[in-house]
Amino acid sequence: MSFERVLLDLGGVARRKDLVSAGIGRAEIKGAIDRGEVVKPSRGVFAVPNPTPELLAAKCVKAELACISAAKHLELWILRQPSLIHVRVNHGRALEGNFRVHRAGPGGVSQMCQQVMRCLPELDALCIVESAVVRGLVTLRELQEAVTGQRDGPARRIVALVDPHSQSIIETVARYHLHRTGFSCQSQVYVQGVGRLDLFVEGILGIEADGREYYSGRQEFEEDRRRWNLLTVGAIPLIRATQPLLVNQPTQFIDWVTRVLARKPAHRVGHPSGHN
Repeated sequence: MSFERVLLDLGGVARRKDLVSAGIGRAEIKGAIDRGEVVKPSRGVFAVPNPTPELLAAKCVKAELACISAAKHLELWILRQPSLIHVRVNHGRALEGNFRVHRAGPGGVSQMCQQVMRCLPELDALCIVESAVVRGLVTLRELQEAVTGQRDGPARRIVALVDPHSQSIIETVARYHLHRTGFSCQSQVYVQGVGRLDLFVEGILGIEADGREYYSGRQEFEEDRRRWNLLTVGAIPLIRATQPLLVNQPTQFIDWVTRVLARKPAHRVGHPSGHN
């Protein structure tokens, strides 16, 4: 395997010891640097050109990404961007720079999920943990077994909220606010002729997670309008929830939901294939 391939597999940034462990020798490293394929931003640290800034900063202080910074590197669902770089270290030296230091652990996605559940606000942590489960990077059973301690009550509450069927961060945030308000909802409910609704609240109201800033084509636009019209014909009200609405105006979202539910009787839709 080429040096560049090994480096990319390590995230684009690596320390010399990691490269040596992967079978990359000094001559191969020097050759890649001479050809401009690899840069040496710090002593003993090697990177592809334009590496991920957070990962580079962590490697330069002999640390590994942790918590939300590791989740961001894995491209999991991040509700709010971190102001600090979260890292884990196996030494007791203070770090100079924009870091939030976590206790060193075994690493891996399960460990990262435990870190976010103990470090971040509940909703931010749920978005990351749920996306890790949805992507198959960790299982619910693994998470349940990892949070059995006396002080793990808050983490257990987050794990209990995880829905493996969630399709987007918008759906996760909407469901969280609905549950906190006391509404029952199902996810990915099938409506005959329409398809699946992201959420169905109290057997009355459909919620669609709208993350598109524009339509990619006329066909998508027409399909969206067809579904909306069929819901109207079937007397199923629909709220389209965007991330700015749910993050910046959650009370407005809940108010709309409450007002719709107050004037509509329960409605049976499609097949009972939704998830609680």
